[in-house]
Amino acid sequence: MDAEQRVTYLNAAAERQYGLDAATTLGCKLSDLYRFRWLRAEDEAEAMTALRQRGEWRGENIHITRAGRELHVESSVTLTRADDGSPTGMVAVIRDITERKRETAEAQRASALLDTVLHTAPIGFCFLDRDLRYMRINARLAEMNGVSAEAHLGRHVSEIMPALVDSLLVVTDRIVATGEPVFNHEYSGETPAASGVPRFFSESWYPVRDGAGEISGFGAVVEEITARKQAEDELRESHQFTRRVLDHTLAIFVGVTTADGTLTYANLAPLEAAGIPASEVIGKKFWDCHWWSYSPGIQAQLREAYERAASGEIVRYDVPVRMAGDTRVWIDFQVAPLRDAGGRITHLIPSAVEITVRRAAQEKQRESEERTRLATEATAVGIWERNIHTDALRWDAQMFQLYGIPPTADGFVPYADWSHAVLPEDLPENERILQETVRRGGQSRREFRIRRRDNGVVRSVESVETVRANSQGENEWVVGTNLDVTERKASEMQLRQLAADLSEADRRKDEFLATLAHELRNPLAPIRNGLELMKLAGGEMATIERARGMMERQLTQLVRLVDDLMDVSRISRGNFELRKERVPLATVLESALESSRPLIERKGHQLTVTLPTEPLFIDADLTRLAQVFLNLLNNAAKYSEQHAHIHLHVERDGSDLMVTVKDNGIGIAADQLSRIFDMFTQVVQSLEKAQGGLGIGLTLVKRLVEMHGGTVQAKSDGLGKGSEFVVRLPVVIATAEPHALDGATEQPVGVSRRILVVDDNMDAADSLSDMLKLLGNDTRTASDGQAGVDMAAQFRPEVILLDIGLPKLDGYDVCRAIRAQPWGADILLIAVTGWGQHEDRRRSHEAGFDHHMVKPVDPRALITLLAEFDADHEADARRRTSRADISVRASDRPR
Repeated sequence: MDAEQRVTYLNAAAERQYGLDAATTLGCKLSDLYRFRWLRAEDEAEAMTALRQRGEWRGENIHITRAGRELHVESSVTLTRADDGSPTGMVAVIRDITERKRETAEAQRASALLDTVLHTAPIGFCFLDRDLRYMRINARLAEMNGVSAEAHLGRHVSEIMPALVDSLLVVTDRIVATGEPVFNHEYSGETPAASGVPRFFSESWYPVRDGAGEISGFGAVVEEITARKQAEDELRESHQFTRRVLDHTLAIFVGVTTADGTLTYANLAPLEAAGIPASEVIGKKFWDCHWWSYSPGIQAQLREAYERAASGEIVRYDVPVRMAGDTRVWIDFQVAPLRDAGGRITHLIPSAVEITVRRAAQEKQRESEERTRLATEATAVGIWERNIHTDALRWDAQMFQLYGIPPTADGFVPYADWSHAVLPEDLPENERILQETVRRGGQSRREFRIRRRDNGVVRSVESVETVRANSQGENEWVVGTNLDVTERKASEMQLRQLAADLSEADRRKDEFLATLAHELRNPLAPIRNGLELMKLAGGEMATIERARGMMERQLTQLVRLVDDLMDVSRISRGNFELRKERVPLATVLESALESSRPLIERKGHQLTVTLPTEPLFIDADLTRLAQVFLNLLNNAAKYSEQHAHIHLHVERDGSDLMVTVKDNGIGIAADQLSRIFDMFTQVVQSLEKAQGGLGIGLTLVKRLVEMHGGTVQAKSDGLGKGSEFVVRLPVVIATAEPHALDGATEQPVGVSRRILVVDDNMDAADSLSDMLKLLGNDTRTASDGQAGVDMAAQFRPEVILLDIGLPKLDGYDVCRAIRAQPWGADILLIAVTGWGQHEDRRRSHEAGFDHHMVKPVDPRALITLLAEFDADHEADARRRTSRADISVRASDRPR
């Protein structure tokens, strides 16, 4: 490089390194070839000092090529000097060391990771050389061995763990012979950490290879398993103890079977009591054993129980079994699955307890309860009784059914079965009533809700209870009934809900009508003002033109609002469709101010508008966003006393703009700020401050602002201290095209079409026809479907604007009739109708219409559509002419 750092020489390696071409690079400044970044803040100063003092500098930094690729380079820069010693340039030798740096960093990372694993792992690690000397060892293994990690290094295994050497040699010889690791090798012996105490270890050894692939040493992962071995021994002893206990227990039968029902174990005492040798049952299917084989039905029942248990269910039931002497004994029998650590069912455990005596008592009780059950089932009333002194609680069968709780054998249930079933919010009051009834005696009636245990369903219960005294006249029992009154309560609730729904439906109807009126009045106000202004303007065309432009904008807004309000569900869901375009913010605010100015002037308010000098553009739906600021301005005007001050302030804040509407009106209470944007929320409810409306304005403001990617915030210091609403919206940074507010409808010069307008509303047909005539077209009108078909056959129009709802023939039939004619195939047929839903558009398309426009038709949209139609026809004509010309020239060729 020369003294101005222009490149005078570039070798081929530099060309490849920086992606350059010497032919186009020589003479360029160094800064044009790449950018650089110093590794440290002080590197640049040190480099400059070295060049001044020594005339050379060596170091590293980052070069960024023209293609954006970062290179970590090692540079050597030497100044070149003239004979008088003045600098003439410099020579730079630059080497790309990016890959070397990456490999070094990766090696450091791997080494650090290995060190971290070695020092933090909860198990032992070590590396031995081929002579079984310790090369590395982590703290955990050193702790196991009872010798510090430093004391291991360089020493032979026999010096540290002499008991391990013989076992280790077998392992390492196997690794050297096979080249394969040895996993989970267990050994035991003493260590210096606990002399005289045998310890157990599980080790996995693997070969460590050098760069040539030769085994240079061995690595080991060591885990002490002494505690596990002790636990296994204790578990084995526990199993043996349990078997000895079971074998000598007469009252209980316990067995073990495979998952398919083969008996592998049964405790001895029950076998001896039944007179059955173990050899007769072990190895047989459990249901084929002596106890069950007397009855095919009992065997089938047991096989079914086993199938259910094998699928994971615990099955329990009472059943008679055969004992010695062909006698029968009733048992409480259960079979349950036994799973391994992975959750897989490996065995089934049958068990039984004799219940002959209990069974007889239960049979007597069952007969008594059956009589009570027949009585209570007829009325679906559950009966309960509770001992006041012992809290013993007993239910009949109907109570268990009511609460969804499996019946107990004796009918007694814990008090918690009832208290836990009652809903927590109903329990305290019901316990208070019950305690008061016990205290004073007599009878009480109460209602509460319960949650059934079996299915979690909530039911309503009516309870009636009476305190009963014993023979000494002391209150001892409370006897009561429970009746499920859920359906009755539901009927009562349905009646109340029906009345509430009717009231709510009526209120919603009023809300919808009010919402409709609220949305329509906004644009109607300036339209009405514009009409009056045009009457008063006389021949003042500038005033008339301004009024016309304003009315056109507001009419457009009115049409869009009507489109939205046709679908009530979109209002309830806030499902507005935005029609965004790039518009100046000033245009949006102008539209809002036009609509709000009459109210502001009527109340004598002073309005101050502050706009920035720079034009601000936003991507927005002009109508919807103007509606936001109109609502805020109207609220400021409505909720301020006469002659108040309203400020509309706009400022730029980074990539956002902030529009603030501030007033000194009635303000907002602190507790209402959080819900001011909720649907139907109104700040003031007093009669003297009422301003009408249903409180939907601010809800629409919030939803519309958020749909524009912005936020809105309400602020107020309290009632009587005014309010402030701040809207933040993203600014469009790029220059935007000015939005045409009042552009007159323009017609392409020199284009005249034959257009037929068919509409049973003659005012609509004539006005549209007159407008099209003024634009240079030849028009005709018809007022019913049949007249439209006849006029089309006579007039042969190029374009037909056709209403759908027509007498005689509807628009669909007219379209089909015209399309069926040879002259009707190329006509541009446009449906012009008040019906604009998706289904309406689908039907018009199927009938043969080219386009579907919703009334009132936007003249500019119609003119654009006609212009596109003319362009298509002109292109078709050019293609036909071109084809004809080609055909003529082809015929002139010599044959």
